[in-house]
Amino acid sequence: MKLRTIQIEKRFVPEWNDNKKLPATEQVVIHFSRIPGTSEKSTYKGFRINQSGGMELVYNDNLLCSSFVSKVDNLEINDKKVKTGAELATASHTALSELFVEIRNYLFPEDEELTEGES
Repeated sequence: MKLRTIQIEKRFVPEWNDNKKLPATEQVVIHFSRIPGTSEKSTYKGFRINQSGGMELVYNDNLLCSSFVSKVDNLEINDKKVKTGAELATASHTALSELFVEIRNYLFPEDEELTEGES
């Protein structure tokens, strides 16, 4: 059996909105209070019935952000500075959904699962 470890920093600079192209002093930086274990992922998942009657996986990104994001640098939404995970979770802007997805994918990377019997 081969095991891989994942190094996840508590400081994250997202790609969102061409953020990494900005000077370092202007980049949005997300600071995490802690990094969740992969077993915690199910806590932030749920299901709902979509318009066609099928089941759809949904994530509670607001709960994820308010639970794990301790500080946000250089983010302003609708002329209001966002400084904490709770403020990020309650901020309202359509472009934030992409940021939430990036945060979720960073905290729970899909392609880094531990595998058994890998050659």
